[in-house]
Amino acid sequence: MRNLSKSKSIFSLYFLLKILFFASGSLLLISCGNVSPKNYANELPVFDFKKFLQGKLTGWGVYQERDGYVAKRFRIDMTADWQGDVGKFTERFSFNDGTKQVREWVLTRVDDHHYTGKANDSIGLGKGEVWGNSMHWNYTIRTNTDSGTYDLDYDYWMYLIDKNTLVNRATLSKFGFVLGDITVSFHKQ
Repeated sequence: MRNLSKSKSIFSLYFLLKILFFASGSLLLISCGNVSPKNYANELPVFDFKKFLQGKLTGWGVYQERDGYVAKRFRIDMTADWQGDVGKFTERFSFNDGTKQVREWVLTRVDDHHYTGKANDSIGLGKGEVWGNSMHWNYTIRTNTDSGTYDLDYDYWMYLIDKNTLVNRATLSKFGFVLGDITVSFHKQ
């Protein structure tokens, strides 16, 4: 009986050490993966968010699942108008399966580097930070799918390539688990 109890203790200790090792390794990987928008402070051309997102823009994009499979392709026709520090945007999505979607945003400039935003399908207030040629957004969008409605977290980066081209990349997640990525290229008209 004593050897069985000792075996259970060793097994429990081994299992606990394995969990601690995995958790600490995961935490280390997560902490190493964060890029600050300030890392791009000296990158050119400087992204004047209000200036670029004014008037009409057209974007083309893809949604890729975790394994890289392109599950959707789409076009976005956007109109944007700033009045002082408040911008109103309408995005009209046309997907390759024929579906359409409209998202309306109200964005507010907080200071030279910070913006907030709220869309008709967002949950809470999104927060953005712009430095150099890039902008980083975090927000949550309520998304309808064939299997139900989900609140998905967007980790969204925007990079100004030249005065007429903006490349965007978003990682979508739920409870910290990555579901897929969106890549969009916008062209200013």
